[in-house]
Amino acid sequence: MAEILAAFSLATDLGAGQPMGHAIRACYIGMHIAREMRLSIQEQAELYYSFLLMHSGCTSLSLALAPLIKGDELAAIGDMSLRDGANPVELMQWVTRYVAPDAPLQARVLHIIEMLAHSRDAVDHQRGTCEVAARIAQRLGMPQGVQNALLHYLDRWDRKGPYGLRGSQIPLAARLLQAALKIEAMYTAHGRREAEAVALERKGKMLDPQVVEAFLAAAKNPDLWQNLAKEDLQATVLDMEPDSLYRYIDEAKLDDVALAIADFLDLKSPATGGHSRKTAEVAEAIARRMGLPQSEVVNIRRAALVHDLGHVAVPGSILHKQGPLGEAEREKLRLHPYYTERILSRVPALALVAAIAGAHHERVDGKGYYRGLTGSELPVSACILTVADEFQERLQASPHGPRPEPKQVLKAMQPEVGRLFSSECLEALAQELGVAAPKAPRRRKLPAGITEREVEVLRLVATGSSNRQIAQELVLSEKTVAHHLEHIYNKIGISSRAAAVFFAMEHELIT
Repeated sequence: MAEILAAFSLATDLGAGQPMGHAIRACYIGMHIAREMRLSIQEQAELYYSFLLMHSGCTSLSLALAPLIKGDELAAIGDMSLRDGANPVELMQWVTRYVAPDAPLQARVLHIIEMLAHSRDAVDHQRGTCEVAARIAQRLGMPQGVQNALLHYLDRWDRKGPYGLRGSQIPLAARLLQAALKIEAMYTAHGRREAEAVALERKGKMLDPQVVEAFLAAAKNPDLWQNLAKEDLQATVLDMEPDSLYRYIDEAKLDDVALAIADFLDLKSPATGGHSRKTAEVAEAIARRMGLPQSEVVNIRRAALVHDLGHVAVPGSILHKQGPLGEAEREKLRLHPYYTERILSRVPALALVAAIAGAHHERVDGKGYYRGLTGSELPVSACILTVADEFQERLQASPHGPRPEPKQVLKAMQPEVGRLFSSECLEALAQELGVAAPKAPRRRKLPAGITEREVEVLRLVATGSSNRQIAQELVLSEKTVAHHLEHIYNKIGISSRAAAVFFAMEHELIT
């Protein structure tokens, strides 16, 4: 479990605007604090897994901020970890630094005003981040203590957090997460003195005084700082994993892990809801049609679920850009398969999956990325994923307009056979589409008691539509839309738009 979560944390670090290894280093600091406070083994185990999952709601924050920042929202999110967001002066400095930095002055001023006008949505964004993280922990079988820690790790000692808890009302593990996160970010950015100084400065405000005192006591040990200075701390932190019932998972559980990662990364963009799940279905169908062994089919399906994991490292301003990308933007986008493979290859059990996923943008003619492999160098599993990904991407290309028919998309892909696509893989997809029998429409059973109308609202929320836009699309009043959302929140048991979209993807309501 620690191997899987440590690798996943590298992706969530990137999605939170942090250098890879941030969560692992925060875990190292936090476990020293826990020992100083003499937490039980069970409490330490829950804290340990909480650290490795603490940024697993980052894609929901990126989704919310990207259209408001109009720049690199990842850099903005990362910088906020160094600031006190409840301090108006620091908040204004952050806004003026990151909102539309390349826009002309008059346009920048208007964008900043728009950003400040949306400041009332900050609580919803924070809750979405926490609720998605808690839900991922639940799906991975983590105990309630981990889920509670992730749900409240942005709550502050002074009650200025998203859920308004104060002091000891906040779970202790959440208080430890908050402190170690801030301390590690400051240490990496500015060094030991500044890390200790920020802990003292925020003691009794943002941070639990008892936790700060425990950190300062642990900080007297020079070994702590010597290890933090290491380039790669993962092996050390893996050795620190406390003994618990959650220490090992069986091989079959990797399917649940891959599904959770798929929904996590598809939350990054309003255009990609459910993309990874659907790509996995198509890739699996092609692989079976081609008669591949079951073990290879399983690896292809898992690779399809996680193939876009590296997208977390790409700012939303690039992923959502309507016009052509600049050279620097193209290079950032072309690196996402590299990050996917690099992260997944840290887990020995996912080595084959990593290799397939990392090659999903390679081309038969050798003009793909990131390695530029040619057809003879490409395994059939990677060729299958390339076809499935491109097919599903073209099918979902216009989230607000009518979707093309699958056979139209297939026909449009035919001219690229021999250059972009393998002829055998595309032929297998053609056979799959050609023999698929039409399914008789049937009334489906919706989860949590939500209605068909509420599903329509969820679909539009997933595209990034505001309440006003939803009202116009469905010919409703904004008040009615707000009531629908309130009912959805109550039925699902959440309180943010991001968590509602995540629920919809889990139950395949928006694809």
